[in-house]
Amino acid sequence: MLDQRELNLLLVKVGAVHRRRSTYEFMKCNLTAGQPRMINYLFEHNGCIQREIAADCHMEPASVTSVLNSMEKSGLVEKRPVKGDKRALEVWLTDKGLEKKKVIDRIFISMADECFQGFSEEEKQLAGDFLTRIFRNMIDGEQQEWRT
Repeated sequence: MLDQRELNLLLVKVGAVHRRRSTYEFMKCNLTAGQPRMINYLFEHNGCIQREIAADCHMEPASVTSVLNSMEKSGLVEKRPVKGDKRALEVWLTDKGLEKKKVIDRIFISMADECFQGFSEEEKQLAGDFLTRIFRNMIDGEQQEWRT
């Protein structure tokens, strides 16, 4: 049976390998760190403001600004002023950004297939449930820490 230290080490290893492998695949498609996550978010919330992206992607607003600026230069997004608020900008995926969404989906599907090779559908569902609970625990702990 795995102890707490071994479980933690496994989480770190899986996260590191997944991040390294996905980063490599995204780099081959001219996507940098943070861009796939933002494209996925914008696909579901096109026209949102940067603050919403930062909150959902669990990123600092300054980091979101930096990533979005590079995405705008690459033609993946465009920013438009919010009517009635000169300081706020809506962020919209361009056609090029929508095409990159398809590439991102293919990469994530391929990675999930690799990660869960040999797993039954029931085991995949359980793994997803466990990972969701782990994520929520980590976010709750992070928010608790910020309050103190």
